[in-house]
Amino acid sequence: MNFANVEDARPFYKLSTKTLVHIYQTTKNDNQNGHCRNRVYYIAERIECSPAVLSELLTKRTFVYSLSFEWLKNSLNALLEMGVSTDRILRDLWVLKYKHETIRNRLQSVRDMGIETLYPWMVRCKKDILNRYIAISQETKNILGDNKSSKLYLADRLNTTPEAVEDICARIPALKTIRVTKVKRFVDFLIDEGFLPEDIANKPRVLAASPNTVKLRLEKLRKIGLQEINLNVLCKSRKDFKKYCESVEALYIEEKNKLL
Repeated sequence: MNFANVEDARPFYKLSTKTLVHIYQTTKNDNQNGHCRNRVYYIAERIECSPAVLSELLTKRTFVYSLSFEWLKNSLNALLEMGVSTDRILRDLWVLKYKHETIRNRLQSVRDMGIETLYPWMVRCKKDILNRYIAISQETKNILGDNKSSKLYLADRLNTTPEAVEDICARIPALKTIRVTKVKRFVDFLIDEGFLPEDIANKPRVLAASPNTVKLRLEKLRKIGLQEINLNVLCKSRKDFKKYCESVEALYIEEKNKLL
């Protein structure tokens, strides 16, 4: 099967005899037509990865050996020419199942919508999912403006420094991946509710909470009669929040009884 060494071949040992025979025939045909020594090495060279790493992946994506060589070559060409990074192709080899025309047309349509970073999944996903991603990306661009970075945007909204935001993200890892669209809506909501940007910067854990949960808890606390609300209270566990509400209600009843 034209492997250069045992390490590159070892992952294929676990395949069935029938599958190995098919791979052997494909490899033999590729050789006879002057295409490549083995598709492991051809793809590894094109996407600049270790043959040993690719071998392990191809044993789970043996469809690659059922494609015509022209199909494989053209699909790779389309992905690389459209600027899809090699590491993304490696992580999503399923995209090679698609015709090069389909790959090129889908990715070009995404690029035409102003999306600069292209992914293999954009070729495979349903149009409604892709359209939602495009809409979110465009909204994100509009929100960020000249900031270009979600962390710079957050620093600007919270009247703090980028270094402070870096520290916040280190303490609350969930904020590293939060969508800027969610951040905007959440910060807008909290400010409308009377909280200052500095309040949010000092107690940023609230931004990692569920906006709906925070809204319901604010309504609950205000219904009880609490006006000054600590943002950290809104992030408590369900059990601890319930206890907090009960203690506040008990305190109000006690104060009321004193006045009687």
